[in-house]
Amino acid sequence: MGFLCAAEGCHSDVRKRGRYGYMQNVKFYPFPTKLKAPRQRKIWIDLLRRKNYEPKEHHRVCSLHFVGGCPTEKNPFPTLFAYNNYKVPVQPRVSTAVQKRSRVKITDNTESTDLETDGHVNQQIPLSKIRTDEASGIDELDEEIIIETTPFDGMAGRKHVPAVGDDHTYFHMDHANKDVKCTREIETQTDTTLHDMRRFDQQTELLNDKKKLMRELFVEKITESDNNVKTYLGVPSVVTLYGIFAILEKISPVLKYWRGRGTTSHQTAYQRNGKQKTGPQRKLTSFHEFLITLLRIKLALPTNVLADIFGTSNTRISQIFSTWTNFMSAIFSSMLKWPNSKKVKKHMPSSFRSMYPKTTCIIDCTEFHIEKPATPTAQAKTYSTYKSRNTFKALVSVTPSGAFSFISNLWGGNVSDRFITEHCGFLDHIRKGDEVMADRGFIIRDLLLERGASLNIPPFTKKCSWGKGKRLTAADIKKTRKIAKLRIHVERAIGRLKNYRILSNTLPLKLKPLSNQIVKISAFLCNLQPPLVKQ
Repeated sequence: MGFLCAAEGCHSDVRKRGRYGYMQNVKFYPFPTKLKAPRQRKIWIDLLRRKNYEPKEHHRVCSLHFVGGCPTEKNPFPTLFAYNNYKVPVQPRVSTAVQKRSRVKITDNTESTDLETDGHVNQQIPLSKIRTDEASGIDELDEEIIIETTPFDGMAGRKHVPAVGDDHTYFHMDHANKDVKCTREIETQTDTTLHDMRRFDQQTELLNDKKKLMRELFVEKITESDNNVKTYLGVPSVVTLYGIFAILEKISPVLKYWRGRGTTSHQTAYQRNGKQKTGPQRKLTSFHEFLITLLRIKLALPTNVLADIFGTSNTRISQIFSTWTNFMSAIFSSMLKWPNSKKVKKHMPSSFRSMYPKTTCIIDCTEFHIEKPATPTAQAKTYSTYKSRNTFKALVSVTPSGAFSFISNLWGGNVSDRFITEHCGFLDHIRKGDEVMADRGFIIRDLLLERGASLNIPPFTKKCSWGKGKRLTAADIKKTRKIAKLRIHVERAIGRLKNYRILSNTLPLKLKPLSNQIVKISAFLCNLQPPLVKQ
């Protein structure tokens, strides 16, 4: 669960550790419990100064609000907040009457001084009237004091009074220019730490850099809630997003940017030994590059839009997308595993268990629209008579619960379902006794029988002497309805896959080298969502 600070005006959030340097050392401390420490809990809540506030499960108080950075025996409560300017509350001083009277010492023998005013009569200020404010509770500072000789605004006759040493408090009269000079005893207390100064510098730098500010505000927006993460990135929750990044983060520092064919293929998307140079210095963090990849897959944003948002060039966005797509595919493809029969039966929905309990998978072919190729040969290989346009085609397999268990590489749209099934590697996963459910267009019963498996497809029509010359018996109609009711789940899974707009839009031919990787990354992200079929 992502913890966040409950203090008003504080934006500390455990989810920001990967993006902001000042969050690296910030820790989060839970509220005292109602049962074990109710009094301490009440003090913590009172110090927050939030009306009708009750801490929630994910609420914490961060280390920035504790003296020393954490609760201690001497300072067990959070005391540094915006309402006190992050200063330790001033403790009352015990002073004697003699000490109070001696706060201001007069070194001039003159008991009063005439001060000139512009256009006004001179007024006398008795020196005995000059006092320090003992009851204000404000720390006294080394400061220059301006003494005004009139009680109303507009008086220009101000005399400049410079400060002198810490150990001397006296009133001095310069008879040459009639300047009145005095000093007060100074006692200072500063609670600004080096950490606060660095944090202030980072915030100032962020405000001055408009591109960086825009980038950070956008990143904070798209990752602030589960709904935003799902909408912008195609990941079900914030926790899942950071979980995925944690898997990739261990390897991502040694990623080498893709620079074209022959430099970095999908097999060498990252350096396993980490000894070689990783290319130019990164302007963006690994987390930013990770988000760019997900944004383009989910929303199909053009490179120039992403370049403007993240304050970099189109070329760099293309390099980042190519590099991370190959990298993520290399990691996530291995996680699209074919489940064994025991796991399939364990998670099999009741609808399958009652009608087709031996079903291992449901298969179908899906097509993705592509730009029309320039050459006639490529046009012929990718033209789909079913879609009446140029497409890429892939075989997908889902478990009875709706999770992707296999996705083939992409083929041209003119290739038949049987040919893809026979040559894509799907049959290597079939075991004796398995049942495969498919549409009637999959004429693969002989291929499955060779491996001891069976095929469940809707029955074909039979010839008859009336009507259109074709018919289905009552038993055939009943079987067709049963299979159609269950086979619909593979189409729902494909619908989830095409929620990633880069696959539902027309795929540019320049992304052809990355098309297989994009499909497999999208399938992996679909598997992170709740099951399609309820138990």
